[in-house]
Amino acid sequence: MKSKVLGSTLIIAGTTIGAGMLALPIASAGIGFGTSILLMFALWALMAYTALLMIELHQYADHSATLHTLAKQILGDKGKYIASFAMLFLFYALCAAYIAGGGGQFADRLEMVLGCHSPRL
Repeated sequence: MKSKVLGSTLIIAGTTIGAGMLALPIASAGIGFGTSILLMFALWALMAYTALLMIELHQYADHSATLHTLAKQILGDKGKYIASFAMLFLFYALCAAYIAGGGGQFADRLEMVLGCHSPRL
């Protein structure tokens, strides 16, 4: 893909939509509709604020700057390591959520289609 903006947008949209489809209904089922709407609005505001901060940082950085180069330029070496760890932790958490949510759905589909009963842990 030639456009970095389009590729980055698709990666972020796909990851957030996918994780939200798996996690949000399960996580918000026990707290009620009103509380979950309030929580989602607060999280949206936080994400919009951090997106605006990233836009502000990118105005003063090189055109091809990544998160790691921005963290090194603005926060130094320690900030670069913290940002790298935070991204790795996010990717690990998303991978664990996909495996946990998708594994249960996959087992249900196998049971429905093939009649295979998988042991539940």
